Amino acid sequence: MKNKITIKSELYNIPAVFCQPDVVGPVPAVILCHGTGSSKNEVGNLFIKLAKSLAKKGIASLRFDFAGCGESLAKQQDLTFYGEVDDIEKVYAYLCQREKVDSSRIAVLGFSQGARAMAEFLGKHPLKIKAAVSWSGACHNGTGVFDGWFQEYYEEAAKNGYVKIPMLWRDDLILSKKWFDDIRDSSPMESLSKYEGAMLAISGTEDALVPYIHAKEIVSACKGEIGEYRIMDNADHTFNVLKKDNMIAKKVVKYTADWIATNI
Repeated sequence: MKNKITIKSELYNIPAVFCQPDVVGPVPAVILCHGTGSSKNEVGNLFIKLAKSLAKKGIASLRFDFAGCGESLAKQQDLTFYGEVDDIEKVYAYLCQREKVDSSRIAVLGFSQGARAMAEFLGKHPLKIKAAVSWSGACHNGTGVFDGWFQEYYEEAAKNGYVKIPMLWRDDLILSKKWFDDIRDSSPMESLSKYEGAMLAISGTEDALVPYIHAKEIVSACKGEIGEYRIMDNADHTFNVLKKDNMIAKKVVKYTADWIATNI
């Protein structure tokens, strides 16, 4: 069962979709955090596909739009890194209060920069979150993989308060100076070092945005006894979901759902 919901926040409302499996509760649940400039369904509807796979295993999921993304009515300039972390906090609090959700069995999955925000969140809840998954996660401390953006766009963002970044697959991405400052001043890998739950990190060898070896670094940073990284041969940043042969994306979805069902 799929329900569109709105989660209240101080600055803006958070549009979300809650998927409830057709089983007697309380059930475990997974928070799905999308990447920069994307939306709650993610590229190629990867989050929709994962939500369906999880539901078949009796696991609920909640996917949502960060500020200015997807159906969010907030301005794009409202999107900040620590604002994203706070959005995850709001979603987590909502799930913990929802009837038929087992608040002791909640997992989080982050895609790309969504994994970076997830890492900061995990550092605040090192014992409460049962399992976490990074898909093509960009969790480096400081500027990390965004260093090129800093070199090219930060001066303009500092001058005007925001900058427009051309994107090949969508309209220009508008990012505020605060977004850049948050990224520069954050240390998600240090936050991961506090996390004691299970961690799975998946990356592709053909990822042109984030070095695939970072998946191993993410797992190694965590304190938990259960940690696994998987490197998908010939897979790009989005696991080839937009290619005619999208078998790798299907494998990633299936493996992730199976892994969460085992570890949540």
